[in-house]
Amino acid sequence: MKFPRYWAKVESDLTVHNPGTGAPMKFSCWGWSDVSRPEAEEKGRGRAKAVEEKLRQGQRPDRYLYGDQPMREEVQEEWKNAEGAVYAAVTLNAYGCQVLNTTNIMFVDVDLPEASKSLAQSLKRLFGGAPSPSQGDRERPAMEKIEAMVQMDPKCGVRVYRTRAGLRYLLTHSHAKPSDQATLKAMEVLGADPLYVKLCRMQECFRARLTPKPWRCGVSALNVRYPWAEKRVEQMVRNWCDSYRRKADRYATCALVNHLGSTNMDAEIARVVEYHDRLTKAGSGLELA
Repeated sequence: MKFPRYWAKVESDLTVHNPGTGAPMKFSCWGWSDVSRPEAEEKGRGRAKAVEEKLRQGQRPDRYLYGDQPMREEVQEEWKNAEGAVYAAVTLNAYGCQVLNTTNIMFVDVDLPEASKSLAQSLKRLFGGAPSPSQGDRERPAMEKIEAMVQMDPKCGVRVYRTRAGLRYLLTHSHAKPSDQATLKAMEVLGADPLYVKLCRMQECFRARLTPKPWRCGVSALNVRYPWAEKRVEQMVRNWCDSYRRKADRYATCALVNHLGSTNMDAEIARVVEYHDRLTKAGSGLELA
C-alpha cells in the first residue's frame, strides 16, 4: 500500500510553452518519501529532471510517468495486524470521498452499461415495443460470472453489492494479493475496469469507495488536493467535509444483494466487512449515490 508520509512539490528550471496558447510557463513535479521531507524534495528534483529530458527529446511526460506516482490522499485511519503491519487504511480521495484501502482483502467494482434512454426506445415502449433492460437484466451477465466462480470452489465466499453504476464484490473466504497474476486475471474475468486493475497493481492494494460521490448529493467536489498547502487550506477542507457529510447522510454508497457461498471469514476480513457495510450504509435501503 503506497501512501507516503511526506510530499514535496519541486518546480523545474525549464520553461515550456502552453500547447493551447503558446504562452511560456513553468512546470513542477511531486516527490514523496516515507522517511523525510528532504528525501521527498530530492525525489521531486529527480523527477523534474527526467521530465525535462523527455521534453527536450520531444516526448510527452504523461507517456512515461503514468502510474509512477503514488496517490496523494490523506490517510485518516490505519489498521494493523498482529504482526504490526498495516493491512487497511481509510483515505480521503481527490474529490472528497472516504476510501477503504486493503492490502490483501479483495474488492472488485464492475461497471454495467446504462439502460438506453433514447427517443426511439421511449417511443417503442409507448407503442408496445420491447422495454429497456431492467436492473436485473443488466446485472445478469455479471452475476453469472461471479456465481460460476463461487460454484467452482466450495470454500469460496463473496458478498455482492449493488452500486449506483454496477456491482461490487468482496471476497470473504481468503486473502488475495493485488499484484498476483491470478488476482489480476480474476478481476479481468469478472469485468473490473482495466484502470482499476492497473491501479491495484501499482498501488499494491484494493480500493472501495465508502461514501457517496459529492455531485450525486448536490455538493461540488473538493477542489484542493492533498497535501494541504497551509493550515487555512486544511481548515477549509474540514469545513467542506462537514458540509458534505451532512448531505451524504441521506444516501447509501452500495446495497447488499447477497452473500454467495461460504460465510466463513477470519477476524481481519470480518472487521473489513462490518466497517464497509456500516460506512456505505449497505443495509439501509437509501438511494444509491
